[in-house]
Parts: sequence; structure tokens; C-alpha cells
Amino acid sequence: MRWRLVAVLAVTVLCLGWVLTLIDPGKAADALKAVEWWTFLPMFLMYLLAHTLRSMRLGLLVGEKIPFKGLFSINAIGFLAINVVPLRLGEAVRPYLLKENHGIEFGRSVAAIVVERIIDLCMLLLMLLALSWWVELPPGGVMVNDLDVLAVGQKMAGGLVGLGFLGLIGVVWMGDPVIRLIAKLPAGDRLAIFAERMRHGVRELVANPGRCVGALLLTLGVWGATLVGVAFVMSGFPGVPTTLGSVWTVWSVTLAGMTAVPTPGFFGAYELCCVAALTLWQVDPGLAATFALTLHIGQFIFTCGIGGTFVFLEGLTLGGVVKKSRQG
Repeated sequence: MRWRLVAVLAVTVLCLGWVLTLIDPGKAADALKAVEWWTFLPMFLMYLLAHTLRSMRLGLLVGEKIPFKGLFSINAIGFLAINVVPLRLGEAVRPYLLKENHGIEFGRSVAAIVVERIIDLCMLLLMLLALSWWVELPPGGVMVNDLDVLAVGQKMAGGLVGLGFLGLIGVVWMGDPVIRLIAKLPAGDRLAIFAERMRHGVRELVANPGRCVGALLLTLGVWGATLVGVAFVMSGFPGVPTTLGSVWTVWSVTLAGMTAVPTPGFFGAYELCCVAALTLWQVDPGLAATFALTLHIGQFIFTCGIGGTFVFLEGLTLGGVVKKSRQG
């Protein structure tokens, strides 16, 4: 675990260092002076809308009557943990809080979040596949440090979606034989109980197709609000194009990089991929790097602000929640 953390942090530092070499301090200062900073306000509002829709979607997928404030708080704290805790160790925070605060079985909440992730990965895959509608892609792909982030992003998103569906099919429809096999693994009894609860949660979700349709519609709203928020900030940077195609390119390529290389806070991978996307639209690399850092910092401030607020209101500490969720 320690060596993995060191490796991830090293990749983060190297990626950020590469981005910073693209920035001329004088030109960056001039670019920032010309920025229309008011465009961050609608971005924050769009991100607040996206967070609201995510919370509604989580409630639909869980299938229990949980107060909206509780769902909003859990999502805020959960996404804060995902963004600031290395190695994706924050992923267990939302299931843990659903269990602690609302008595939702851990397996059931994990089932809801697995389905949520599969839906989001399907959306990312569709965005990447549609990217060629908006921009002529280089023959060798979109290269970032000798890595074709589009190819890797498509393979990872497609692979994770496929594995997710296979896992759900195995646990839900093949049922008892799979669970008996799981029970023979190390710590198998505990894993089998978890698989049985997850099976029950997914079956209940599938038995209510209206919830699935509602989750898909809310997902479209989440991604639409996010794209609009990014478009507002792009419009505030002179020299950065703000067509639907450029916004689509920036966000889909950036997300592909974040999926392929999930560094802490996504710093480094985010900036490099955002720069690569903007250079497809003939944006100067220095301006692209300045924009990428500024946009990412704005989004990170939003995530930390809203998440930190609810950590305080709930009387928690982030470290304590993450530790308990790993034990849970």
C-alpha cells in the first residue's frame, strides 16, 4: 500500500511538473488579468445543480425513503473523500454513511453505487465515441506522455462497464452457485453475506424499471449541467473556444485521463489531458495549461467547500470517516 501511494504521488508530481513547464509566468499573468472571473459563479451554480441531481439519483438507486438533506450530505462528503484521499480509498465513504446514518445495508448501498458508476462510465464511453463528430482526431490518438488517453479511456470505461455487468449478472442471475463459490474464498463468509445483500439490492432495482429510467434521466442532467458549467469558465478565458464541440472535447478527454490515471485530487492527469484537448482546437499550450489549472482549482474548491461544510455540520472528521469506512 505504501509503495502504491508513493508511486501515485510521484506520477502526480511528474504530471504537474510537466504542465508547469508549459506556462510562461508573464503570459499566464496577462491571461489571468483578462479572465472574466464572474463566469465561475454560474459554474459553481451548475455544479451545485449537478450535485443535487446526483443526490436525487442516489436516492432512486438505493430505493429507500431517505431525506434529501441526508443524501446531499452523504454525496458531498463522499465526493470530497474520493477527490482528496489517494488510491480511491474514499469510495467506501458513501456506503458507510448510508449504513451509519440511515441503516441501509452495506451491500445494498454498494449495489446502488456500482450501478451509478456503470451508468456514468457508459456516458463517458458514449462521449468518447462521439468525439470524432466535433474534432478531427490525430491519427495516433490524443497523446499525453506517450499515452493515448482516448484509447486508454475507451478501453478502461468499456472494460469496467463489461466487468460491472458480468459481476452483476453473476451475483444476481447465477445467484447461489456464485455465492457458494465466494464463501470458499479467504474471509468468504463475510464476502458471501455482502454478495447476498448486493444481489437483493440489484434484484429490487431491476424489478423497478421506473427507477432505472429515472436514474438515466438524472444522469443526463448531471452531465449536461457539468458541461454548461465548464462552458461558462471557457467563455471567460479570451483565446479559448466555447463551441459545443470544444466544450465536449475538453471535458470528455479530461475525464478519460482522470479515469485512466486517478491521481490524488486528479491533479496532474486532469491538467495534462485538458491541455491535450485544447491543443486539438489550436489553443496555445501555455494558455491551455493556465486555463486547465484555473478550472481544476475552481472545481476542487467547490468540492472541498461543499464537502468540508457537511463534514463540519455532521460533526465528523474526514480522516475518521475514511478509516471507519475501510473497516466497515
